Amino acid sequence: MAVRTKPVRIFEADHGALRLIAEVERRGTADVIHAALAEYMKVHRDELSNVFARAQVAFQNGDIAALADVLSSGNARAADDLAARFSQPQ
Repeated sequence: MAVRTKPVRIFEADHGALRLIAEVERRGTADVIHAALAEYMKVHRDELSNVFARAQVAFQNGDIAALADVLSSGNARAADDLAARFSQPQ
């Protein structure tokens, strides 16, 4: 498959773990990131489908305010979910 590349910024704190995973699995770091993205999309398929469906309805209706709400609420919800995960004791 043809691959087009574009730089991706990785948090400095994640570089070590990324390199370690790549080395242990004998893969390139780009392959690890690609696999992680695919896994994320698989795990969150229902949530992503819901956001896309809501955005499609808003777009079809020409409702820019609803479209903006779908997109901004998705970001806020994702941020809230992430914050909740970090605040829970392990």
